[in-house]
Amino acid sequence: METNQNVFRFRDEKIFFWVSFLPTALVIFSIILFPILFTLVLGFFNKNTLVGPYTFAGLENFRNLFADPQFWLAFKNGIVYSLGSTIFSVLGGLLVALLLNEEFRGRAILRATVIFPYIVPPIVALFIWKFLFNSRGLINQLLVQLGVIEQYIPWLGDTRFVMPTVILISAWVWFPFSAINLLAGLQAIPKDIYEAASIDGASPIQRFIQITIPLLTPVLLVVVIIRFIWAARNFDMIYLLTGGGPLDATYVLPILAYKSAFSVFRLGYASAVATALFVFLVVLALIYFQVYGMATRITRS
Repeated sequence: METNQNVFRFRDEKIFFWVSFLPTALVIFSIILFPILFTLVLGFFNKNTLVGPYTFAGLENFRNLFADPQFWLAFKNGIVYSLGSTIFSVLGGLLVALLLNEEFRGRAILRATVIFPYIVPPIVALFIWKFLFNSRGLINQLLVQLGVIEQYIPWLGDTRFVMPTVILISAWVWFPFSAINLLAGLQAIPKDIYEAASIDGASPIQRFIQITIPLLTPVLLVVVIIRFIWAARNFDMIYLLTGGGPLDATYVLPILAYKSAFSVFRLGYASAVATALFVFLVVLALIYFQVYGMATRITRS
């Protein structure tokens, strides 16, 4: 009799599991998996965004893609933007995290204000920065008054300055993400290790290099890869600031995909662009998991 009760309980648990799991699975498939699969498949078809049937094209879109100078320009710009944005946001976040990890009066208030760029709606932050970096905006006026520059600089309209400007704005928007995660990593490091190193005569720089960096490496790798992936797929920030210009100086793959789909109505080609970016990021994520595993093993040993 007890065996039958166990069987019924097992069946009830399985039914409960599937009843609880299926709605979540359907939502995930509808919102995430289906669009990804549809985009991957659509890359093998020719389709006008507005009219016309789906025509199977095989690898034609991908051959045209890799032969397109615009694709390689957008890919190069995307790498520059992603690397620059990641480096500055992570370095800024690390400096802020090191500061907030120390004991001082007003630390709680400063911690609250640090997340301000992260909670401000991106469109609001971007239009504020666009206004500040205007040819006659506050930044130009301040630099002229300080004697740093002699004439106003079109920060978002000059090919020499637009990419560094966009990178700095992106780093400002996203450095709180790095700061919060790195601060959590710093607080997880036992204080006893620092105290023992101080007793042995280690200077603050030696403690930072020999203790903080090695123990913080796993968290640092997570922050770097997530930030790079977010930057590589970023569309709204660059599009709202520059639209990919001037002269394609900030033209990146998401903008190429957008304009291919909604400006020249080549939906299949746009899907091929998105697929190429997706594959690149997947390969990057796989490399990250390998590096993260090695870093974790080294840290534990």
